[in-house]
Amino acid sequence: MSKIEKMSILGVRSFGPRHPEAIAFNTPLTLIVGYNGSGKTTIIECLKYATTGELPPNSKVNGAFIHDPNLVGEKDVQAQIKLSFRSTVGESFVVTRNMQLVVKKAKRTQNALEGSLLLRANGNRQVLSTKVLELDKLVPEKLGVSPAVLDAVIFCHQDESLWPMAPPSELKKRFDEIFEAQKYAKVIENLKHLRKQKGEELRILKVQEAQDKENKERADKVDRELNKLTREIQEARDKCNELLDQIEDEDVRIKQKWEQANSFLRIVNELQTKQEKLEYKEDAIAELRERIEESTESDEYLRDVLNQYEQTVERMNSDRDQKVAQFGNLQTELKTARAKHTAKAEEQGKHQSDKDKYDRQLVSQRQMIQEAAEKHEIRGYDGGLDDQEINAFYERIQKILQGTKWDLERLQRDNAAELDTKSAIITELESRKASRIRDRKTSSQRVATLQRDITKLQGELNNLDVDEGAEAVLRTEMEGLESKIKAAKADNKVAELDSQITELNNEVLTLEAQGAKLSRELVECTNLASERAQLELRKKQLMERKRELDILKNTFNQQLTYVVGRDWTPETIESDFQKALRRLSDRLSELRKAKDSTQQELKQVEYKLTTAREKQTKSVKERDNCNRVVLEALKKVPRPDDMPATVSVDDYTETVEWTEKELKDIDADLELAGGWTKYFTRAKDKAEKKHKCMLCERSVDGDKEAKAKLLKNIEEKLNLQNKDKLLKDQAEISRDLGTLRSVRAKYETYGRLCKELPSMAEEITALTSQKEKLVRLLEDQDGTFKVAEEKRNAADVMSKSVLKIAQAVKDIADCERHIERSQQNSSIQVRSADEINDDQTTCAEQLRVAQAKLTKLTTERQRLKDLAARLDVERLELKHKITEAVQKLEHKKRLQDMIKNHKEEKSQLRKNMQDIDKEVEGIDPEIASARAALEESRKQGRAREQRIAEKRDGIATTVSELKMINREIQDYLDRGGPANLASNQRAIASLESTIATLERDMKDLTIQINKLNKEIDNSDAKRRNIADNLTYRKNLRERDALEEEIEELESRNAQEDYDRLVKEAHYLESRRGKLNADRQRLMGSMSTKDEQFARLNEEYEIELKGARARYKESHIKVETTKAAIEDLARGTMALDHAIMQYHSLKMEEINRTIGELWQSTYQGTDIDTIQIRSDMESTASGAAKTRRVFNYRVYMIKGDTEMDMRGRCSAGQKVLACIIIRLALAESFGANCGLIALDEPTTNLDSDNIRSLAESLHAIIKARRSQNNLQLVVITHDEEFLKHMQCSDFCDDFFRVKRDENQNSVITRENITRISE
Repeated sequence: MSKIEKMSILGVRSFGPRHPEAIAFNTPLTLIVGYNGSGKTTIIECLKYATTGELPPNSKVNGAFIHDPNLVGEKDVQAQIKLSFRSTVGESFVVTRNMQLVVKKAKRTQNALEGSLLLRANGNRQVLSTKVLELDKLVPEKLGVSPAVLDAVIFCHQDESLWPMAPPSELKKRFDEIFEAQKYAKVIENLKHLRKQKGEELRILKVQEAQDKENKERADKVDRELNKLTREIQEARDKCNELLDQIEDEDVRIKQKWEQANSFLRIVNELQTKQEKLEYKEDAIAELRERIEESTESDEYLRDVLNQYEQTVERMNSDRDQKVAQFGNLQTELKTARAKHTAKAEEQGKHQSDKDKYDRQLVSQRQMIQEAAEKHEIRGYDGGLDDQEINAFYERIQKILQGTKWDLERLQRDNAAELDTKSAIITELESRKASRIRDRKTSSQRVATLQRDITKLQGELNNLDVDEGAEAVLRTEMEGLESKIKAAKADNKVAELDSQITELNNEVLTLEAQGAKLSRELVECTNLASERAQLELRKKQLMERKRELDILKNTFNQQLTYVVGRDWTPETIESDFQKALRRLSDRLSELRKAKDSTQQELKQVEYKLTTAREKQTKSVKERDNCNRVVLEALKKVPRPDDMPATVSVDDYTETVEWTEKELKDIDADLELAGGWTKYFTRAKDKAEKKHKCMLCERSVDGDKEAKAKLLKNIEEKLNLQNKDKLLKDQAEISRDLGTLRSVRAKYETYGRLCKELPSMAEEITALTSQKEKLVRLLEDQDGTFKVAEEKRNAADVMSKSVLKIAQAVKDIADCERHIERSQQNSSIQVRSADEINDDQTTCAEQLRVAQAKLTKLTTERQRLKDLAARLDVERLELKHKITEAVQKLEHKKRLQDMIKNHKEEKSQLRKNMQDIDKEVEGIDPEIASARAALEESRKQGRAREQRIAEKRDGIATTVSELKMINREIQDYLDRGGPANLASNQRAIASLESTIATLERDMKDLTIQINKLNKEIDNSDAKRRNIADNLTYRKNLRERDALEEEIEELESRNAQEDYDRLVKEAHYLESRRGKLNADRQRLMGSMSTKDEQFARLNEEYEIELKGARARYKESHIKVETTKAAIEDLARGTMALDHAIMQYHSLKMEEINRTIGELWQSTYQGTDIDTIQIRSDMESTASGAAKTRRVFNYRVYMIKGDTEMDMRGRCSAGQKVLACIIIRLALAESFGANCGLIALDEPTTNLDSDNIRSLAESLHAIIKARRSQNNLQLVVITHDEEFLKHMQCSDFCDDFFRVKRDENQNSVITRENITRISE
């Protein structure tokens, strides 16, 4: 392998022309450090010029590459560059390049002087060439790389370092130079030109052969066509008869279907007619309904009113005048009452405003609770809400908020743990993969080393022109020479030699024929190589598809098992998934219907509960009002003395009975009042006159006191005031009884409500219990529905993945079919190219031995005919040759043993590499599956966290709003708002009652007056309204009759039967049409084939008889010439295929290296990797000639997206991509020269990418330091970059470029620790 050792620079750019500066290049790393403008890049320019003869950019005129003569006060300056290097075979060379810059007035002339290429071997020096053009060719050849690689890759100038990002035309030019595409294209064109010349020689013979062959093929074709046409015509005729029978059967069935359909069509038409009439009636009814005012009177009444309308109008005028007078009186009374009410109304406005606000807040509070309950799926709060339920809702939503926060924290912890676990799995897999890739790379390098050694040993082996046959020939010659010495002049010996020569000539001819046969077999093998390459490509694609399928299975196995079941397979996953999807949809629909049914039932129960609670509240209020009214009435009337002091509603009946009894007693006393007066008058007279009691006839004559008492009692009974008192008591008791009787309805209502309220409470309790059961059931159904919905959503998310798996299965099946077809095509047993090459080598060796024997025998025969005296001298020479042959054979055996050992080791290494590749291929799906699982877990985790966070925020917002409105409600209650409002309402209640009564009376009068005015004013409209009412009712009756008729017709389902029969008839007609089309097609085909048969038969008889014999004769003449041209075409094709395969392998190797370097170097996340894409296209290159060319682009890849990198990347990304591409090209095209120079590689890179690039370069050097010729030259001013590279691991010193006192560049060697400090 080649490498550079030292370089001397004199008079180039800033390097002075008097003292040369030298630099040595170490392995594996050479560091050149210096500030900007010190001359670091000049070193790269000198290396490039010394190896390729190419000047740096923008320095080909005016002598910019040579030191300026004005700086040294000279008119001309001579520059010299010397480079010491070793070739690929280890030879030591020194190339010297000389230049001159002459300044004449204002003109500068730059000249390239003769240089030299000096070979140093064993202390000797030999100048191979001094011509500049020869040096430009020899130096790259000795280094083992092309000038294009030296120019664009190894010694790329800093100004041109971004050429991978150049426009497509420039990029194509660079890669064509690197691949040396023009050279191979020229070889292929030369081969094609040679083939064309041979083709012209063959053209005349082929014209006749083509004509004869055409006639012969036409004859064969016509014969085949005639037989085929006969067979096809008969088959078509049979098919036509069969189709005709089928068409007749279809006609019968179609006729039957249409007859059945027409019977139903009559019913359908009748139904449509009645439906149209119904629509017309509906429109008429709707129009009348909008125009009229419907009347509830009977038709007879309306007809009578219509006949007696004039009398009715006069009566309405009289009623209107009377009501206008009443309205004036009421208006006067209302004005007085409103004046009294105004003072209280102003105070009431303020209290009522506060009360309205309070009510709105209560309504808003309940609405917010119901909306929050619906939003957050809290069941049981859809109907009316009491204070207990509101407080329960506050506590419940607080608990839900706290539970949601805990769920979010727990989910975040679980997601983080799951991601850490899966990331650890990916890291372990990638580490194992990297380890195996390093092992493979080591094996690959060892294989390359062994291959080079084998090539070198094989070359040395091929140079040994000796084998066992040659030794045997020499010994045979020695024996023959000994015998010839005895009988040098014997004629029989010469005859034997002639016989042997004849036999050898025959053997040589046989071996030559065998060699030609092997060459043809090699060409056939080359042709099959393309098919085998395609077969291998198909197999590789099949493996990739299977690997993709495995990745998809491993990635989505858990999700698909959750959706489809455990027994799913990739072949049936699509149908199984659709079935599972339908099952999930059906299940979701059933759950939704059940949930909606339960929710509807819950709404009904809530409505009933709300109604029951409102009824209960209303009943309680009415009961309390009745209780208050009855108690007030009881408090106003006297009660019996034996009743408790506390008034109770239960005393009402007893009080009424007692009052009625008291009234009856007083009435009885008043009725007896007249009789008592007469009686007591007689009693007084008898007591005064007879001194006796009239009642008991007891005498009071002697007892004055008893007499006085009796008279007093009689006077009291006769006193008139007692009667007045009775009358007064009668009035009071009557009034009290009236008061009690006025509240009897209230008392009865109170009793009735007291009996009804317990049943209402029981009903409310039952409804509440039923509501709670439905709420729990609905919550359970919500949970089940959510689970089913999540499963359905998961299934929807998996639909694309299922399609990918199904497509992968289809792709695998397609690949297997292609592979099977390719295997069938390539099933011919053909030996491999290596086996044929080995046979060719053996045949060539045998031919060479036979030719050598022939030459020796011929020479021997000549010698026998010459002087016999020279036989002794020849015997000595033969002995010397035998000895030399024996030594060479021993050396040859040693070489063969070494080659064999190398091949065995190489075979074992390749096997190890294949095992590693298989293992790496097995790891890749695991990594891809793990990454997909990680990404899926991350995505699902974030989605779950987002959902719970949104739920938490929504609940928190609801809680905050509820707290705010609750504070406002409590503030109103604390201020005593309801008490103030009630007090003011009681103060103006009587006034409002009076005003309301007056307003109501006035309103009633106003309505009556307006109604009368309207009736009077619109007498004609009313008359028309009555007529329209009669028409409207008639239309209604007709509509009802039509609806009954339509219902009866629809019950027959005639439309469905008609549609079904028409559909069946159309289907049969389409089948008949298809059969007719098939028959017509067959008839046309039969006609065409009959005509074709007659035409072909006539053509055969006239033109093609005897064509086969004529073709056989011309084919024999052409075939031998044609074989040579075909061999030449196969050789061209094999070369073209080899070039294409070489290009494909090289691009794959380059992109693989680029991908590894990019992923290990680039620290950003916007670009996963970069690649160089080469698109092949065919271009015209002259008349009827095309050649394949490649177009190149640099793409950046993110996920599944590929974009042209040019114009889309930053300056730093551009620099890093160009460096990585150059490293990859050097890896691929610099196998014989492990050299690359990087000039300021950190330009435009940020600190992270600088550190990453340094670490990557460190890893590259570390991995390849075992390579003897690895030489990385790094030129930079960034010493931090060198610290990150850890250069001390690979070199002990570095070179610093700086300016001396004369501003000339000088190179000094310094210890590497100067950078590490």
